[in-house]
Amino acid sequence: MAWKQSLAKIKQDLKAIEGEAPKAPPPPKELPKKPEAFKPMEEEDALFLMAMGAKPQTKAPKKAPEPASPSPVPAAPEKPKEEDFGAAMASLKGMKALGRSEVVEKATQPVPVVSPAPALPPEPEVPAAAPRRIQLAAGMAIDVDGALDLRGHTIADARERLKERTMDCVYLGWRTLHVLLGDSEERRAAFLDYLATADPRIIERYAQAPIPMGGASAWILYLGKP
Repeated sequence: MAWKQSLAKIKQDLKAIEGEAPKAPPPPKELPKKPEAFKPMEEEDALFLMAMGAKPQTKAPKKAPEPASPSPVPAAPEKPKEEDFGAAMASLKGMKALGRSEVVEKATQPVPVVSPAPALPPEPEVPAAAPRRIQLAAGMAIDVDGALDLRGHTIADARERLKERTMDCVYLGWRTLHVLLGDSEERRAAFLDYLATADPRIIERYAQAPIPMGGASAWILYLGKP
């Protein structure tokens, strides 16, 4: 018996040296079975009825829906007759219905072309009248806006001075001018000759000065507006 115990001890020592044998890998797990497809409710009912000994009821096949009838197309409105329109227009007070031929005839008539009126010839310019001579009272004295003394000047110089001074007075807005000529008959005649051809827009009227303002040797000029 002693040798058996020794043999058993030797085997244990050999196992401890060599190590335990590797364990076998666990068997693979079985994959879950794929669930069967669900059967329609009608088939399950039929199977249940057959198991119970009853005859399953057969359902009538569904009818396809009938196509909807097309909606009727509305008829086009009738055009009003020409006679009805003419009668309606004739019923209005003061209106007269025209036939188609009259309307077409009036529409095709040519429109008259009105020629422009001939241009009138320009009116000839009327020469302006000369300054007008007026009469003043001999004994009166009037207020004037300015005075011009031509005594002692030559005829040409006096004429030029009178022309320039009257134009300046109109520009300044003066309305009256007292002109002194003196006793020279030649200067007096040249003065009246100038007034006969003067512009009435510059000199509108003239008069011999009253006695207090010089009498026959002086004149009062009434000037135009600026």
